[in-house]
Amino acid sequence: MNAVDLVKATVVCGLCAFLVYSYPVVGQVLIIGVLSLIWLSYAHTVLTRRVRR
Repeated sequence: MNAVDLVKATVVCGLCAFLVYSYPVVGQVLIIGVLSLIWLSYAHTVLTRRVRR
């Protein structure tokens, strides 16, 4: 990771934190939505692997 990547990650995390603290309901919906999509993606991968066997 170089310095530019570190700065970009810091800015993105800072903006996310600002949005979560400024608009708590929107932040909660987005966080729950992203975690749900990650979980569904994992569940889909597991199920497709089991069906193939």
